[in-house]
Amino acid sequence: MIESYHLTLEECIRNCPLSVTYHLSLFHLSPSTFYIEGEVLFLKGFKLFIFEFLRSREDIIEREKYRYQCLSEDGMSIFRYDNAPHHQEVKTFPHHKHIGKEVLVSSNPGLAQVIEEIEKFILL
Repeated sequence: MIESYHLTLEECIRNCPLSVTYHLSLFHLSPSTFYIEGEVLFLKGFKLFIFEFLRSREDIIEREKYRYQCLSEDGMSIFRYDNAPHHQEVKTFPHHKHIGKEVLVSSNPGLAQVIEEIEKFILL
C-alpha cells in the first residue's frame, strides 16, 4: 500500500512538464510508519523539497506531518507549507504557509497542489 502511495507521488512529479529531474526516497521506520523525502528541480532553477511522515492504518495512509518548501534558483525561499504545531494563532492550525516572514492560513495541500503553484511561478 505504501509503495503505491510513493508511486502516486512519483507519477505526479513525472506528469509535470516543467520538472527537469527529481529523486524521491521512501524510508520504512516500522511496519506501519514511513517517511518520504525528496527534491524536484524545475525549469528556471526552482527547487521543491518534499517531506512527508506517514502512518498506515488498516487500508488507509495518513499523512501525519508534511513540509513542502519551494526555493528560487538563487536559493531564496518562495514559500513553504507545513503542519508543524508552532503557529497556533493561524486559523487553519496546524496547517499554514510561510511566504517570507508572513505566516498565512493554508489548506492541507497535497503534492499536486504544490506543484501547480510552482508551475504558476515558472510561467509568469
